[in-house]
Amino acid sequence: MPQLPGQLRLTPSFPFAGRSRELATLRALLPLADGEGLRYALIGGEAGSGKSRLVREFAHEAFTAGALVLYGACDPVVRRPYGPFAEVLEQLVRRTDHQTLDDVLGAVGGELARMLPDLASRLTGVKAPVAADPDTERHRLHSAVADLLAAAGRQVPLVIVIEDGHWADAPTLLLLRHLARGAADARALLITTFRDTEAEIPDGLAAALADLRRAEGAVRLRLAGLSAAEITEFVQVAGGGARGADATQTGAVLHDLTGGNAFLITELWRSLLDCEFTAGSADGAGLFAALSAIGSPEGVREVVAQRLLRLDPTTTSMLEFAAVAGLEFDLPVVSLVGAAEPDLHAALEQAISHGMIQEVPSRRLAFRFTHELVRRALYDRLSALRRTELHLRVGDWLERRYQQGDGGKLAELAYHFGAAGSIDGPRRAIEYSILAGRAALRALDFDDADARFSAALELGITDAGRRAQTQLELGTARFRAGRSDDAMVAFRSAAQIARELRDAELLATAAIGFEEACWRPGITDEGSVELLEEASRALGPDDSELRVRLLAGLSRAHAFLGDYGRSSVAERQAIGMARRLGDRLGLATVLMRSYWSHAESSLQRTLEMLTEAIELAEELGERDLQAEAMEWRVAGLIALGDLAAAARELSVVHELAARVRQPFPLHVAEHYASTLALCSGDLAEAEAAARRSHEWSRLLTGRAASGIYGIQMFGIRREQGRLAELAAAARVLARAESSAGAWRPGFAVLLAELGMEAEARRELDRVRREGFDQLRSSLWVASLTYLADACAIVGDEELAGLVYAELEPLSGGNVVVGHGVACYGAADRFLGLLAATLGEHDRAIEHFERALGINRRMGAATWTAHTLYGYGRTLRMRGGTDDARRAPELLSEAASLAGRIGIPGLLTRARALGAHLEPVNSPPDGLSWREVEILRLVAAGLSNREIGEELCISGHTVANHVRSILRKTGAANRTEAAGYAHRNALVAKETPR
Repeated sequence: MPQLPGQLRLTPSFPFAGRSRELATLRALLPLADGEGLRYALIGGEAGSGKSRLVREFAHEAFTAGALVLYGACDPVVRRPYGPFAEVLEQLVRRTDHQTLDDVLGAVGGELARMLPDLASRLTGVKAPVAADPDTERHRLHSAVADLLAAAGRQVPLVIVIEDGHWADAPTLLLLRHLARGAADARALLITTFRDTEAEIPDGLAAALADLRRAEGAVRLRLAGLSAAEITEFVQVAGGGARGADATQTGAVLHDLTGGNAFLITELWRSLLDCEFTAGSADGAGLFAALSAIGSPEGVREVVAQRLLRLDPTTTSMLEFAAVAGLEFDLPVVSLVGAAEPDLHAALEQAISHGMIQEVPSRRLAFRFTHELVRRALYDRLSALRRTELHLRVGDWLERRYQQGDGGKLAELAYHFGAAGSIDGPRRAIEYSILAGRAALRALDFDDADARFSAALELGITDAGRRAQTQLELGTARFRAGRSDDAMVAFRSAAQIARELRDAELLATAAIGFEEACWRPGITDEGSVELLEEASRALGPDDSELRVRLLAGLSRAHAFLGDYGRSSVAERQAIGMARRLGDRLGLATVLMRSYWSHAESSLQRTLEMLTEAIELAEELGERDLQAEAMEWRVAGLIALGDLAAAARELSVVHELAARVRQPFPLHVAEHYASTLALCSGDLAEAEAAARRSHEWSRLLTGRAASGIYGIQMFGIRREQGRLAELAAAARVLARAESSAGAWRPGFAVLLAELGMEAEARRELDRVRREGFDQLRSSLWVASLTYLADACAIVGDEELAGLVYAELEPLSGGNVVVGHGVACYGAADRFLGLLAATLGEHDRAIEHFERALGINRRMGAATWTAHTLYGYGRTLRMRGGTDDARRAPELLSEAASLAGRIGIPGLLTRARALGAHLEPVNSPPDGLSWREVEILRLVAAGLSNREIGEELCISGHTVANHVRSILRKTGAANRTEAAGYAHRNALVAKETPR
């Protein structure tokens, strides 16, 4: 066993050693120069590995180098919404010059007031945040934080420290993820520390870390245990310059005991200091055994208890108060101990020198326990009665401070009065739980709001009306958190109380909330119609704005059940009542929802109602409602086959959604853009837009957006000839569906197109045996098209007849999956394929002729190419005199389009049937044929909007292409790009048809 040195001079200094490499990495990340953007340092390690010490050492260096250091920490007990970021921004607001603050806060101060409740009272002219769906409100708040950091970073480099990420609340983690995507121009280094043992990384933290690691400029540091050599270096410095075998042996002993854990090393060293160890006090083996007893967290608790015996009574009392107050505490709270100011200052100095607490970086008169184990050891040694008494005293002090305007302490008040309930009673615990829940709702921390309202109800609210109101607030919190099932439970409870109180307005409010909770995830069978009708009877027939909202919900609920007749009746009643009342907002809302009941009226009439909704919303300044109504108009135009108009309106939707920062409309706009690009034959843009849509969907809660991405990528990969990449996933989906496989038709067509006809036939046989009922509830129209394609490829006549009967009512129309999720062009193309499979060639040709006209009018080049192929193939099968002449023409045009678009499977099949292609040279500099088309129109002087109208794509999509063209051609602007087009003879050159 290694021996400790005979005599070491122990000092209270605990130097920083063994982390020179990590310090150098952090120095290199600090963005000191103008124009440098946000960078991340993710510092992981086990508890006590030295993460906080590393950060403090670096923060001191960064401050000396001229950076502004901002510090926030996550709390293990009381989690204030956005807690660490609220601390950071409070420091930033105090330290940033007024001109910068005025410029930024004038625009985003209202949003930031969600996180900093006292900010609005300190600023003049700050507008309240506009109410919107929770995803939009959250995105706007996150963007406001990014804007403020970017503005402050232009003045001075920022170092932002978020400590103890393993305790972070959900809003903090979501903000971290947003900054990884949306704050690239902030000149800052954001350091996050966290425990990285598997048991201490919750799912939310894991997702945030994954996003941060993908960000440009992110570096992951893991603090492993210190080596024996590094501990020896520590011993040499802390031991007053000891060298040689004594220091080496001590380093080896400490390494064996602690595994290199920096916190335990420090605790062991302090123990040696406390007992004033000398060589004569114990032999090496005895000392090794003594140290082994405290080389664990349990041992640390014992060491803390022993250390308290050496402290002055004032210091011990002060630490007990602090342990109840939390991991971090301010000087004023520990002044409750009642000691004179000099004695209190001496107590703080003594606690710091004994390693119990440390000063918090960047905050005056704020302190933090050196480790949660230290705080917990102090807290656990208190008797239950003493803990309760101290919680009450801290709560009383915080209540007085809250009344003076510090609204950030509501969560702490709820916690302390809850812990003091046995001697204080439940009144204040209930009151502050409700207030903290409402504050959490305003701060968009819906999980915390849920917990607060639930706690208030569990404490026993005696007043029935207040209990019902709390249930409504609980339902709202759960719905906004995306937990619709739990929200419905709360709204049902509120409705039951309303029945008992015979309160019709309360019942109507609960019913409206219940329907909203059902609608978002598309839950149709939970009784929303019955509850709304009950509320309607209780409310009576008199006109009121509440009744307008009730009828609007009833209309949508009937539509979701497929009862479009009753849906239209409720809609008409709501519209008439809103017009009589002059309730323009209610009228705009009902008109916007008309899309859901359009099956009972003409789609054109629905578009007119949506137009009125857009105009009303614009007049009222309701940008969110305006954007949603515009979205439904785009979906309606796609369904009508007016792709050019859909592209024009989509550009406006995208611009509006980007301007007012709406994640859901941006997600929808991009999936519409993908749909239109696939139709027009721009496969690269279709894929890019689908990916952008998927990225936006990651910001959404309570919306099943992943299925949209799956459907879109399935369609894109089919055209790209890359279905094999999806085979394994499609097989899993087809087998895993509890409803006997809504994805099975897609899997069948995948197998058929990959040449696996026997396997495809087995899937089709199973569909035929099980019938279509299991397919009707999900992807019904898409399933019919997949089955039509698969039947045509493998020649399954029996199933083709069944599918034809289901698809025939759509003849003359456009096949749209969901609400603009996918558009497969004229339904007659699929009917033509089925008729040809049945051997009814004349009927098939009628369908193809109709489909060709529809797809050409829409500008749907992709589906025109497929129609030409199916038409030409059927003519060859029929074999008439004129057919032999026309079939090659159609097949050759199909092949030319397939070649230009990039549909290898269709091109191969057309060539196999005799299609002829003129040799075509590839465009220069890696331009695609679509980019050549756009470049030609740019050279002709057309704007992005005009190009979009010409090509039936959105102006936003055109802008993406123009940027790509400028990059590939090296042109600085559109004028130079036009010159490039003329020099390369692209203006006169026709793209292949």
